[in-house]
Amino acid sequence: MSTRKHPRDSFRKQKNQNTAELQNNIASSSQELTMMSAVSGIVDLAENSQLSKAFFGLADEFINHLSERQGITRIQSVMLSLFIEMGAFGKHNDFDDVTNYLDCNNVQVLQYTNEVNDLVRRGMLRKTKGMNGDYNYTVAPALLDSFTNNQPYQRKSYAGADGIRFFQHFYDIAHLRFDDELSTELMMEEIARLMNENPDLPFVKSLCSIPLSEIDLVTITHMCRHLVLRGVASLPLRNISFLYDDAHMKCTFEREMDEGTHILIRDGWVENAFDDGFKDKGEFQLTAKARDLLLQGYDIRKTDNKGCDVMQSDSIVAKQLFFANDVQRQIEGLSELLDDEHYTDICRRLKERGLRQGFACLFYGAPGTGKTESVLQLAKATGRDIMQVNIADVKSMWVGESEKNIKGIFDRYRAVARQSKRTPILLFNEADAVIGKRSERVERSVDKMENSIQNIILQEMETLEGIMIATTNLVQNMDSAFERRFLYKVKFRKPELAQRVKIWQSMMPRLSCDAAGKLASSFDFSGGQIENITRKCDIDGILYGDDYVTEDRIEQYCREEKIVRKGRGHMGFV
Repeated sequence: MSTRKHPRDSFRKQKNQNTAELQNNIASSSQELTMMSAVSGIVDLAENSQLSKAFFGLADEFINHLSERQGITRIQSVMLSLFIEMGAFGKHNDFDDVTNYLDCNNVQVLQYTNEVNDLVRRGMLRKTKGMNGDYNYTVAPALLDSFTNNQPYQRKSYAGADGIRFFQHFYDIAHLRFDDELSTELMMEEIARLMNENPDLPFVKSLCSIPLSEIDLVTITHMCRHLVLRGVASLPLRNISFLYDDAHMKCTFEREMDEGTHILIRDGWVENAFDDGFKDKGEFQLTAKARDLLLQGYDIRKTDNKGCDVMQSDSIVAKQLFFANDVQRQIEGLSELLDDEHYTDICRRLKERGLRQGFACLFYGAPGTGKTESVLQLAKATGRDIMQVNIADVKSMWVGESEKNIKGIFDRYRAVARQSKRTPILLFNEADAVIGKRSERVERSVDKMENSIQNIILQEMETLEGIMIATTNLVQNMDSAFERRFLYKVKFRKPELAQRVKIWQSMMPRLSCDAAGKLASSFDFSGGQIENITRKCDIDGILYGDDYVTEDRIEQYCREEKIVRKGRGHMGFV
C-alpha cells in the first residue's frame, strides 16, 4: 500500500500551528479579520489538505467570515480563495491546478463545478476555454479591488445608462464572449440584466417590441453597436457568429445566413451588404427598417441621406403643360395609374398574382421638352411627394462611398415610403450618368465605380416596390439592361406649332393670338426655351415697367436665345 506524500498527522500539526500564528497575529495587532486575511488563512490551510474535515475545522472562522461577507456558500469561499491565490496576477487556472494544490483527486474537485460556475455567473470569476478545450478561470479585477478595500463585492450596475453608454456596456459584455471569457448562456444573462436595468431607453423599448428570440435580438444589438460606436455599417459573418459558443448552433446560424433563410433576413431586419454593386454573401448590415425602428435619435453618419431630398407635393406650383397628342395620352395614363385609389388596387392585384409591384418609368427626349416638369405635375396631381436624387452628390471621390450612397438612397426611399400616406416618387433627374452603357473593359477605378453603381440600380429596380422615374437627354447611350426594366417609356419631343402657340399664350397671357402665332411660327422653341424668354420679359417688366416689353423686344430675346455654332447649326440653352 502506497503512502501519501503529506500524511494527515503532519498536516494537522503544521496547520494548527499556522492557524494559531495567524489568529495570534490578528489579535495582537488589534485588527479585525478582513476578507483578504480570511483568503490568506483559507489558502494557507488548504494546501495539501485534500479538503478534509480537519481542514474545514481549522479554517472554519475564515470560511464563515468570507461566506457571510460575500453571500456565498462555504465551498464557494474556499474555491474563490484558491483562484484568487493562483490567479492574482492574471494567470489562468483550471481544475487541475486546484487539484494539485489540494493534493486530492479530480473527482473530489469536479463535484464543485456548479458552485464554481455560480461564481462565474455572479461575475466574481471569468471562465475561458483553453486550447485543449478545458476551461480556465481568472478572478474579475473588480473583485480583487473590493477584497483589497475589505468591501463586499458589488456586481457592476448598468442602471441609468444613456444611449451611448448602453452600447459601451454591451461592447464590454460581447467582447468577453469574443475572447471566450463568457459562454453564450452567461453573455445572454448579462445582456438581459443590462436591458432590465435600463427598461426606459428608447432602444430597449423598440428592441423588445420585435418578436424574435433572445439570441436574435442580441445579434441585432451587436450590429447596432458597431454602427453607433464605430460607424461600421456592415460586418463579415465571422464577426457575428462568434456570439454562439455551441458549434452546431453556430454552424446552423452561418448556413442560414449564407442561404438567406435565417429569420433575421426573412423578416427584413438584416440584409446582405453590397460589394462592387452586387450582394456580398459574406457581409451583412441592418436594413433601413431596423435602423429606422431602433436608432432614431442616434447621431450616426448615414450615407442613406446623401444625394437626395424630399419635395412635398403641396409645395409644387401647378402648371399647365402642352404636349403632342401621343405624349399627352401617355402622361394622362400615368396620372390615372398614380391616382391613389387606382394605384392601391393595382398593387394589390399584382401581389395576388405574384407579380412585381414596382413601376419604373423613363422620360426621355431633348432638353427643355418638359420631362422634369411632367414629373412635378404628376406628383402634384396625385398628391405624391418626390424624393429627388442628385447624381453629383451621389458620386463620391472615395472608393466604395458612391456605391454606399446609391444603396442608401434606395434604403431611404423604402423608409420614406413606409412613413408616407401615399407612396412617393423616386426621381433620378438627368440620369444619363448612371444609366449609360456599362464599360466592358474595366481598368480604371472610376469605371469600376460606374459599373458598381449601375449594378446596384439594376438590382434595386428588380425588387422595386414603389414608383421610380428617370429622366434623360441621351437615351441612345442607355444600357439595354435598363431599357428592359423601365415599364413605361415616354418620349418627349419639341412641341409642334399648335402646342407652341398654347405655350406662348399660357406663359404670356397678354400676347394676342396673332403675336403668339407669329412667335410660334418663327421660332422652333421647346417649352424650356419659351420659359426662359418669359422670365427675361418679367425681369425687364419689373425693372423698367410693362411698357418696356414690346413685341419687338420679345422677338429680340428670341433671337438671343439661339447660339449659332459654325458648322454645327444652333443650340438652345434651357
